[in-house]
Amino acid sequence: MVKIAITGGAGFIGAQLTRACLEAGHQVIVIDSLANGARERLDPRVRFYQLDIRDPQLHTVLQMERPDIVSHHAACRATPLPGQRPLTDADINLHGLLNLLDGCIAANVGRIIFASGGNDLYRTEGQALPLGEEAPLCPRRPLDISKLAGEWYIRYYSRHYGIEHVILRYADVYGEIERQTAQHPLTEFIYSLLEKKRVIIRAPKGEKRDHIYISDVIQAHLLALERGSNCTIHISSGTATSLEEFYQRAAALLSASEVAPLYLNERGRSGAAVALDNSRARQILGWQPTIDLEEGIRRTAQGIYANLGHSLPPVPLPPILPRSAEAPSTSRLAASASA
Repeated sequence: MVKIAITGGAGFIGAQLTRACLEAGHQVIVIDSLANGARERLDPRVRFYQLDIRDPQLHTVLQMERPDIVSHHAACRATPLPGQRPLTDADINLHGLLNLLDGCIAANVGRIIFASGGNDLYRTEGQALPLGEEAPLCPRRPLDISKLAGEWYIRYYSRHYGIEHVILRYADVYGEIERQTAQHPLTEFIYSLLEKKRVIIRAPKGEKRDHIYISDVIQAHLLALERGSNCTIHISSGTATSLEEFYQRAAALLSASEVAPLYLNERGRSGAAVALDNSRARQILGWQPTIDLEEGIRRTAQGIYANLGHSLPPVPLPPILPRSAEAPSTSRLAASASA
């Protein structure tokens, strides 16, 4: 058993990771500002500190708790809006990370696991797929630039202070059931299909990216608690899939009449295909993805049905209208967010 501090532990990934660590017998503390996380997601067995990772009090918490491992999932959220926020991204993802790293050194934390990006870090033009971790890097958005800079700060602290690290570069993680806070488009697709509304795809038509279901991400992270040393690892499916395929599969699963989606291209999206090689994860962690696309979409739909208070029959799933009175509340905006 180890003691783990999870930053962003009230977010989508962090909350599920918290429960998995508890079920594995570990002791867990959660640090989250609740800017985009939700207190309702917190397991009652954890000790919770509502704290921004930029706050100097973070050092006090870490020295008091003395965790063996820190899992860092607190970060700025991606936004579908065209405006960029380089100062905000850098303040949270770099200033916050450096504050956390200094706190880890002062509290003699032995290991940090860093949740980084994957699909948006690389130059894909002219590259054979799937991309390995050593592929040429070319982040295009402030959020991705700050994530990549964070990786280098973690490597610096490992070399100079001896803290061990594992950097996990996630593909696009799906499986969210809460509409207002969902980052992956699949969740909105399913809600729109249930409401019989036209689906909007915010990407170039035909763009393909790597996607991974949440339970596979959590399993990889559990393995990374003990395996891997000062390394960078893709947590990915290894295949490229378009959002249009997600939409088509969700529509077929829900027996919904398929209407051509509306495409709105986000600024900075090239439309190039990207898939991330997960061979290193297989070798170092002994991990491989177990949930294929069809099963991941089915599980997401089941979770959304349950969230709306409906019993779920076996497939095919009949369309239903969500009950607006039971829709989850929108989290308040703030400077720091949960990953």
